[in-house]
This record gives sequence, structure tokens and C-alpha cells, in this order.
Amino acid sequence: MQQESIPKDLKPTLLFAMLYNETLELAVQPIVNLHTGKVEAVEILSRAPGGVLFPDEMFRLARQYGVLQQLTLLSCKKLIQSVEILKPFIPKGIFFNMEADVSIETLEQAVKLLDSIGEAQVVLEVTEHMPSGFAWRSFADKEGFAIAMDDLGKGNSNMVELMIMKPHFVKICMEIVVNLHKTGTKIIMIENFKKIGDDLNMQVIAEGIETPEDLKKLREMGIEYGQGYYFSRPCAIDKVPVEDWKRGFGHKIV
Repeated sequence: MQQESIPKDLKPTLLFAMLYNETLELAVQPIVNLHTGKVEAVEILSRAPGGVLFPDEMFRLARQYGVLQQLTLLSCKKLIQSVEILKPFIPKGIFFNMEADVSIETLEQAVKLLDSIGEAQVVLEVTEHMPSGFAWRSFADKEGFAIAMDDLGKGNSNMVELMIMKPHFVKICMEIVVNLHKTGTKIIMIENFKKIGDDLNMQVIAEGIETPEDLKKLREMGIEYGQGYYFSRPCAIDKVPVEDWKRGFGHKIV
């Protein structure tokens, strides 16, 4: 069924059916070392089966109908079931998206589930749909995982939130990265993000790399890690081109 053809009043039913039948799917996108081309981490993305709901819409409905906890924990469960496929690609960690407004109870349950992954570092990538005063860094240090701030430069993911959260990783939003090589203002912004990251001991990752020109500019500025369609679109975990990712993307480094 095409997403556009689904009646609005049917969409909550599709969400509840997905949760009841545990048919949620996970996609994965590689995070690449921009100097070597090696895949050193992956980002995990939750998807409705068959694309019947857009990801943002799925989480919005889950929030609206009070099932964000179930959706979050089901995502954790699905990741645990598939983690063996990812183990060659995660020396820097598995970046797992976490909505910033989940309850403390949900967060604690999620961390407990993800602990079973074992030696792989789990990085909770916090999606800032709303400002959060929660002490993410203190909680992360106490529970023994890392955190990443998603979409720096977009919406609520601003410099004030960065200082509050004190993440281990910070991801620059694709809106700033796309056509970077053409825009002096974007270059200045990323240079400042890089300096802040260095000063605060945060690893900076560029999202939305789509062209060799933008990749080249990021490398010139010393950005070490990135992801985007230039390397790979997100794909279902069971469809990961394992041998290609093992070889890496050195042939695309310019």
C-alpha cells in the first residue's frame, strides 16, 4: 500500500498492528572514516513495514497515542536480534536513535536491553523534538554508554542544548552539510562546530554527505567521520552488503 493512499484515520491502526505483531523493521546506514573510507560505526533507523508510515509520522503517532515506550523497546529488541550482522562495522559503536522526551523508565529499560549486546559500544543518538533539561551526560556516565546529539544546527538541537547535554558525539545536520563547498557561511559554521568539538572533547560527525566536493571540503576542515548518500543510503539490516562494507569506501575518498 502506498503511503500517500492510506487514509489518515487508518494510520493509528497500522501503528498498533505493527506493535502488536512486532513487525517493525530496522534500517542501517554506515558511518565512515572520511580519511580511510572504512566503516567504523552504524546508525540504526526504525521503519514501519512496507513504508506504510513515514518515520517522523510513526513516532508522532506513538507519542500522540501513548505508545512511545512500546515503540522504543521494540526497536531495542529488533536491534538485539540483528546485531551479529553489524559486528564487523562497529568499532566506534552502534548509534541508536532515542527520542529526547522518552520517560526515564523507558530509557532505563532500553539501556538494560541494549546492555545484552555485549562488547559493542551503544551510542544513544538523541533526537531533539523538544528541549530537554534531562541530565543525559550524567545518566550516560552512570549507566556506561555514550550519547550523540543529532542534527546540530537544526530546530531544538542548538548550542544551548549542546552545552546542557555534553554529548560524546555531535552530528551536524545535513541542511548545513549539503552544498557546503558552495557556501562560505556553512563553512564558517562547521569550522566553529569543529573547534567546539575539539575544545569539549566531542567527536564531530557530518550527516548528509552527497557529493565528492562536500566530502573534500569536510576533509580539509578536519572532520573525521560522516555519513550520507555519497557512501550509502540506509538499507534493511538483512540486506547489508557485508563484503562491500568490509572493503570500505576508500575508492570514494577525494
